[in-house]
Amino acid sequence: MDTGTNLTLSALLLQAAMLLLRIAGIVIVCAILIKLSKKLTKAFFGKRSALSRTGLNEQKRITLKSIVDNLAKYLIYFLGLFAILKMLGVSDSSLVVVTSAFSVAIGLGAQGVVTDMLAGFFALFEDQFAVGDLVTIQNITGTVEGISLRSTRVRDAKGAVHIIPNGSLGIVTNMSKEYINAIVDIGISYEADTDRVKDILTDELQKAADIPDLLEAPAFSGILSLDDSAVTYRIVAKCKVKTSMSVEMELRRRIKNRLDKEGIEIPFPQRTIHIISQSESSK
Repeated sequence: MDTGTNLTLSALLLQAAMLLLRIAGIVIVCAILIKLSKKLTKAFFGKRSALSRTGLNEQKRITLKSIVDNLAKYLIYFLGLFAILKMLGVSDSSLVVVTSAFSVAIGLGAQGVVTDMLAGFFALFEDQFAVGDLVTIQNITGTVEGISLRSTRVRDAKGAVHIIPNGSLGIVTNMSKEYINAIVDIGISYEADTDRVKDILTDELQKAADIPDLLEAPAFSGILSLDDSAVTYRIVAKCKVKTSMSVEMELRRRIKNRLDKEGIEIPFPQRTIHIISQSESSK
């Protein structure tokens, strides 16, 4: 290999190394810009920002911050990719072709993505739910941990995380709006006098008004059903959001103790079995 060939190879290697360094520089700049954008959105949506004085609640600020973070990240990725393609020698006309192909791909093959994004924006601005809300979506009940452009992340009571595409949210049940009802159903023996049971439960519920997180004193709703082994009574208590479970447990404890004191039975499931003798079955 002559000296001219060596020089040409060295120049190509140097050129390739410089190109790789420039691409690495773009990647580093993109990473820095993403971190910077996160800091800016955090400052803008902070508790002491102008948004705080407009009455925008904390949950909605967190949700908006999550979506803006994602928008900024995807925009930076997009610009970084085009800068790298330009550096690799792709002409402006070719970039237009790439952009057109990308648009066609969105129109034909990525309709679900667009649907998810639009549904996510509508869910946010219609105030259907926000980060921190207790919701039921697609028969999944849990706390909203995050909302991105494409999906909503919900963690259930067992700790499992469910990723739900925004386009398939369907009916959303939000249990974090103003208040929630704690509902307790009590099965009591058929032998107990219903009027006496009503008086006892009403008296105990008035005493239960001191339970923390209650917004109103619990109310005796009446007889819910006549079941196989018991008469079921329903009690409803208006309480703060996300506290219904603790309120229900405390109500059950107090009611159980009061019924025991009054000698009123909460029966076990019972079945009546008729035994037919062989002589009777042969008749």
